[in-house]
Amino acid sequence: MTVQAILVSVSPSTATIQGATQFAATVNHDLNNGGVTWAVSCSAAPCGIVSPAATASGAAITYTPPTPFPSSSVSIAVTATSATDNSKSISAALIPVGNIPGYDVGVDYHAYGTDTGTTAFITTYDQPQVRQTVQQQLQGMADRGATSIQTAIWIVTEPGMTDFGQTWRTTFPMTDREAANLRAYAQDIAAVQGAGGNRLRLDISLNWLGASDYTMGSPTTVLGFFNLSAAVFTARAQTTLDKILTAVGDVVRPDNVKLVDTIYMVGEITLPDSMTPVGPITNAGWFLTTNYPHFVSAASQVGIRPAVYFNGGDGCWQRSAFDNGYIDALFPIMNGHHSMFFMYRGLKFMIDNGLPIPSGRVDFDCYMTSTGATYDQLLQRILDDADATLPSLGAPKIYNIPETYYFLDPTQRLAYGQAFARQAAQNTRLRRVSFWTTPYSGGPGQNAMYPFAIEDFLPRVP
Repeated sequence: MTVQAILVSVSPSTATIQGATQFAATVNHDLNNGGVTWAVSCSAAPCGIVSPAATASGAAITYTPPTPFPSSSVSIAVTATSATDNSKSISAALIPVGNIPGYDVGVDYHAYGTDTGTTAFITTYDQPQVRQTVQQQLQGMADRGATSIQTAIWIVTEPGMTDFGQTWRTTFPMTDREAANLRAYAQDIAAVQGAGGNRLRLDISLNWLGASDYTMGSPTTVLGFFNLSAAVFTARAQTTLDKILTAVGDVVRPDNVKLVDTIYMVGEITLPDSMTPVGPITNAGWFLTTNYPHFVSAASQVGIRPAVYFNGGDGCWQRSAFDNGYIDALFPIMNGHHSMFFMYRGLKFMIDNGLPIPSGRVDFDCYMTSTGATYDQLLQRILDDADATLPSLGAPKIYNIPETYYFLDPTQRLAYGQAFARQAAQNTRLRRVSFWTTPYSGGPGQNAMYPFAIEDFLPRVP
């Protein structure tokens, strides 16, 4: 009989800590069932305590940080050692972070690898290995401090047609299998609890391409890649929206909080055609006025916030944000506030067309590009511009950034992420940020995949 070597694993392997945090270790191939002993070490004492000091395999322990709370610069490790063979051990890394009430950090997560074409998972979530991989990654993101997940759904494929083996392509209208997959995914998110006790909420954003591409053609002729009439196109769009709402509308977390916070009927919309001299999106106004009222009514009935989020364009680039001499030919309130060019026009279009503006906050993507200013200075100017202009349209001074960079360089990423944390700490107007991961997440040509350093967007402890 071959005796296999003892193996020790710990969960979570990395966790942010804001207080007491739970860990568990599993010992495989231990014929004596000796369990594990626990210890904590750090780069600067005191290190905190673990309790109990010994457990059976799979049993949880609690790490309690010292008072005062450790600095983010302190390295902390919790180590589990096999009681049967003390040469077998493994450590979990602890990352101290602060807490800003009302500030959520999340991930734009729709693929479990860098190749969205083959690892986007809504169309394949009924495959056990795909589901297990996603579940493990969701748990890991929660352990590292995430409190929200945003998932993009690309609606592309004509019913009965091939998806070319590309898993990001959902069907127009959404199939029953895809809707069931989305529901299972939502239920799995609802079940997750991070090591620090945090839970996740889900935002969903919809992207209309291929068969559902409303920018192709005209509502007076035909629309989309397959030349659908406006009536057929609209019926399919509304069927898709209704299926999504039915799939996730009643999913509730164990703490009785509804899982889905917001569904964006359109992500990164640019409105309106008639007032946007640069980068208009054909038929965007028609698509919104035709479908948004139905969507608002249906989403509101199930307690989900209906919204769109705006394409910030180059507004978050330093050259626009600090364009103090900017003069807006149409809207004088915009003078000197170039960063809000697209957001102001989008909200104005909705109001002028009798569409309810999204409640509670304004959502716009913000990919900051600096040519000398700090990211903190740049983000503050953008939010100040929002405060100076958008409330004139009835919008609240509350903002969410549903897309932003996730830089692969750790030094740049930390500087970038801390700009959001500092602004959230200084002013309650910034409530949420979600960084885009793939495709092309951290700048031109860069993809990112799990695990993500979510702690870089959380407040650092002095």
